[in-house]
Order: sequence, then structure tokens, then C-alpha cells
Amino acid sequence: MSPPVSTEERVESLLWPFVERLVDSWQLPGVAMCVVHDGDRVRTRGFGARDVRTGDPVTEDTLFHLASVSKTVVATAVLQLVEAGELDLDAGVTAYLPDLVWADPRAEGMTVRHLLSHRSGLGDVSDYGWHEPELDDGALARFAARVAGWTLERNPGTGFAYSNAAYELLGHLVATVAGRPFEDAVRERVLQPVGMTTSTFLRADVPAHLGALPHLGLPPRVVDGAYPYTRRHAPSSTLHSSVAELGRWTVAHLAGGAGLMSPRSHEAMWTSEGGAGGQWHAEMALGWFRGTHRGYAVVSHSGEDPGFSTSLAMVPDRGVGVVVLADSNTAPTFTLTKVALDVLLGQELADPPLPPVTVPLAPVLERSGVTPAAELYRRLAEADAEEVDLDEVGFSDAVWGVIEMHRTDLAWPLLELWQRVQPDSAQMELNTGWAHEIDGRLEEARRHLRRAVELDPDDEEAATMLARLSEGRGG
Repeated sequence: MSPPVSTEERVESLLWPFVERLVDSWQLPGVAMCVVHDGDRVRTRGFGARDVRTGDPVTEDTLFHLASVSKTVVATAVLQLVEAGELDLDAGVTAYLPDLVWADPRAEGMTVRHLLSHRSGLGDVSDYGWHEPELDDGALARFAARVAGWTLERNPGTGFAYSNAAYELLGHLVATVAGRPFEDAVRERVLQPVGMTTSTFLRADVPAHLGALPHLGLPPRVVDGAYPYTRRHAPSSTLHSSVAELGRWTVAHLAGGAGLMSPRSHEAMWTSEGGAGGQWHAEMALGWFRGTHRGYAVVSHSGEDPGFSTSLAMVPDRGVGVVVLADSNTAPTFTLTKVALDVLLGQELADPPLPPVTVPLAPVLERSGVTPAAELYRRLAEADAEEVDLDEVGFSDAVWGVIEMHRTDLAWPLLELWQRVQPDSAQMELNTGWAHEIDGRLEEARRHLRRAVELDPDDEEAATMLARLSEGRGG
């Protein structure tokens, strides 16, 4: 009988080769991963480059923009203040923020708990303003004042609706109670105590030799001046960290918040506040999602901003956790997270997923233009052997980041190709409408958004965007 295979051996023989194959077949710029087992045993590894122009490798210390995984740090800071008696989860947030003038009287019923669990009634941001970053200490307070002027979309506490704006308010709340800028407060209260000494919400503090750069468009490239950073959205999005330091973050949370808060407060943070939808994100706790994988309870959060995709997931009952960071928003971080959990849980692995059709199309589009790329798409679609995934998701992932960065010049060739090969795609119409909006062609934008809704009446994003443009509202 063969001796049992250790977790370390499974990681070396199964997980790392799987990731190498996927990074190669998907032609991803760079990925970093961390796995935690037995509660505190950490393994890390980098793949690919932090900048494809230089080829500088991704390492365990490379700092990635974390996007919405940042919210787990904000939630931790808020629960610390609750434990210290400086905040009450069920108190109205307006009382803690006397500097804000609230336009909707229903905001009086909005509690700290509602903000943490995305049940505040607030809508979400429509334009993050990455192309016009605000870098001064007052940026977050100004945005909080803007949010206070919004009309709520529903009564507080009556339903789940993911809101980045709610976390900007929470960050402003932390800064107000602490009496110092948000970034300083969370560094002192949360990051330093757990040993995350190079992690930072301030991009200016990221050493140039450690920072991963966002890769955008098709093919994925570093676009000068394009980076998803502004201090008005710091709490929801701008934590920079490495898999080495997020390993410490994961260990602390698997240990019930050790070094951060009491086990009782940590349990309260991870207790479900109600349904959120989907198997992996079935329920929303206070800053964390709860779901299941292979029959085990999973606590997680993921993030995606232009040029970055991130994921952190834990199975507390088994003492395991996974962190996946990528410097492109075309990386299948969710797939890598599930595969890594399977390795840690002793499951068998399937082959890596097929790369999106945009991978072989990218060099043709760049070198020869739309028509030859469309011809290649048709040949791939008609081939007997399935070589690529023809789904529209590949196109959407490749285009939305450059649109959000207001670099529509990089989006239009791909949008033209997408329209030629998938003319009945609702996602294509949505992104085309969005690009027209960014370029100021509002009637064209409305026309494409109406078509998106016709093709997919359940597309809430297109319907919301169309309603906003029709009513002249901003986000």
C-alpha cells in the first residue's frame, strides 16, 4: 500500500502544474497564489510577469490591487470599533456622520449593519472616475457627501443589493471615528497588527519594483496612465497586498480573528445576514460572503477592477484557505480558487478549462485587423475539435476594463469584431452602449442599450444603465 500523499505533495504535484498549464493556455500576464492548510501552513507561488513589457516576474511579495477583497479589511476595522464600544452595529449611521447632509429621510433608518451587509438601500457607483483620480486627503469625505445626496433605491434593511458606495461610507465612518485619514486608520488598526507591513491602501506607498501593473484590452497590455486608483473609492477597492501577506490575513481569520478581534466579534462578522444569491455567494455576512463548496461552508470575497482580478476563500471547518491574485481581469480566478480548494480537500481535478476564443483572436486583431480576426473566429467555430471557448464572456472580459478606464480607443476594434461574430449578443450591445456613453454619443448609447434589453429582458445592468441615461442621472 502506498503511503498517504501529504497536502504539500498534492500542491506541488497537482496544483502548481495545473496553474502553469492554465496561465500558458490562457496567455495570462501574471498570477500569484497562496494556499493555507492545517490552519497555519502557508505555501505561496508566483506565475508569469507583473509587467509584460519588462518580464519582471510575479513573486510572493508582488503587490496587487485587490479590488473588492479590500472590503474584508474595512469590515474588520468596523467590527474592531464595535468591540471597542465606539460604534453600535444597529445604530443609525447618520448619527456618527454629522458632517453629511442626507437627501432621503429614509437614511435615518440606515444602520452600520445594513452598510456592512449590502442592505443599506443605496445604489451603486456608475462611473468610478479612475481616469480622473482624486489623490488628496479630502477625496473620500467629498464622495461620502455626494452619496448622502442620493435617493435610496429601497428602504434600508429590506433586501440585498451590492453597493460599493456603502463601503465608501463605512470607510468615511472609520476615518471620522478614528480622527485620521482612512488609509492611516486601517493601517494602524488592522494591517500592522497582523503583520501586513507592506500592504497599503495608498498607491503612492507601493514600491515600483513590487507593484503589479494592470493589463487591459486585447491582447492584454499595460496602458500608460491607466490604473484603477482614486482615494474616493479607497475603502471599496484600493488595498494593495501580496499573497505572502494575505496568507497571514487568512491564517488570522481561520484562527477566529486572532490578533484582530475577539472570537465572539469574529463570529458575529461571519454570521449570515440573509440571502445574496448563488451557491458560492449564497448569503451575505458582515463584509464576507458565505456559500458552499463540496458540501463545506465557505467564507469568501472576490474582486475585479480594470486590469485586476482577485479571490480569497476559506473553509473554516477544514482549516484551509486560498488566495488568487491576477494582473488582468481576464484571468479565471474563481476557477483557480475552486481547483486549489479541491487540492486541499483531497478531491480529483479535471483538466483546465478551454481558453476563451479571444486568446487566438488577439494577435490577429492586433496585427491584421477586424476582418481576418472574424474569419479566424468562424474557422474555430466550425472546427470539429473543440479548441477554445466561444462564449461571449471572453469578449466581455477583454473589453469592459478599457471602457471603464475611459480608453474607448482600445475598445472599438474589439467591439466591432464582437458585433461581426456574435451580432445577437446582449453583452455586446451593453458594452457598445457603454462605450458610446463614455464618448458622449448618448442617443447611440440608448439605442444599443435598448437592443441589449430586447435581447435579454433579464439584463438588470443594461436596464439600469438605460434608465439612468434616459433620466439624465449620474452615479
